[in-house]
Amino acid sequence: MRVFLCLAGTCLTVLLSGCVSARINVVDERTALENQILGSYEELDRDMQLLASVRAVDAAGKTRQPQSYTKQRRRAILARQTQQFNRDDIDELKQAGCIGEAQDGSLKARPCERSSDPATAERLQRLLASENQARGIILRFAIATSPDLTDRDLPQVIAAYARMQREKARSGEWVQKPDGGWKREE
Repeated sequence: MRVFLCLAGTCLTVLLSGCVSARINVVDERTALENQILGSYEELDRDMQLLASVRAVDAAGKTRQPQSYTKQRRRAILARQTQQFNRDDIDELKQAGCIGEAQDGSLKARPCERSSDPATAERLQRLLASENQARGIILRFAIATSPDLTDRDLPQVIAAYARMQREKARSGEWVQKPDGGWKREE
């Protein structure tokens, strides 16, 4: 008991003297808004899986009728499918330095060696238009399906999405900083 009291007294003395300071850094803490955006993506991915299933069966083994979706949800599911279809091409062009993540949550063309080829330039423009349209549809879907967000919140949703995309950028990919300047991730 005497050793325990002595050890406890020493620890308390060290802590109170200021010799030891505790500093806690929270790493990878997402904001509520970012979680809502991610939730919308996950929800759409689940819906896509259900649509891809030829026949849905419930826990009792009975066949369920296909779920009907609102027009807005169908558009968002199609936008998510478009994103997944384009993912490999976009990743390739990001790594080549031809595409960057802009501060407004969209993809932008960047000067690169491959963009001088007319076929690549056309492919690049087609991918940018397709991806940026899909992003807009999904971000509006996130607002529409979140009870605490309205159309007035679109700028904050876009800013949160852009921040998430910057954080996901891999080495060698271009990102536009909030001040408007571009940098290549290291």
